[in-house]
Amino acid sequence: MPTAVPKLELTTELTSAIKVLSPAVKRFTKALKTLDPAKVPVGALADLLYDLRQVSRTLSTLTAPFEDVVNPTIKLIEEHFVQTLSVDESSGVQGHKSRVQVTASVVPVVEDWEKFYAHIAKTKQFELLNRAANRSSIVERWDAKKQVPGIGKFTAKKVSCTKLSGK
Repeated sequence: MPTAVPKLELTTELTSAIKVLSPAVKRFTKALKTLDPAKVPVGALADLLYDLRQVSRTLSTLTAPFEDVVNPTIKLIEEHFVQTLSVDESSGVQGHKSRVQVTASVVPVVEDWEKFYAHIAKTKQFELLNRAANRSSIVERWDAKKQVPGIGKFTAKKVSCTKLSGK
């Protein structure tokens, strides 16, 4: 006998939360659209960056408990459909609000890297590989005072923003 589907009674709370936050989001959006970092004192800009990162962390904290429950459940249900529905079945299954269908696609998997690299070297079909260098392997060689032909250096910049103590 089928088990009853759990009732998700969050719609009212989520709708209320959206209504409550909507004016703040509009004000926030309007204020940030007018921001020109070049016209703001650097100290104030540093504080704004810190505040915006805090807002982002707070929003993540608010949504994380839901994601921790929702995402595994989504994966569980998707896996159920993958296991029980025929691939590319035209009808799939349908509820009152949605339709689910399982599709398939072929994904290449390298089974023998030596053969694959030999093929690339022989045919010069380098487009079979992604165009990215392995950063840690190259830095390891640089640290050992070895050069890697064809590799240059680019200094990437990263912004660090931390709270001042006592503030």
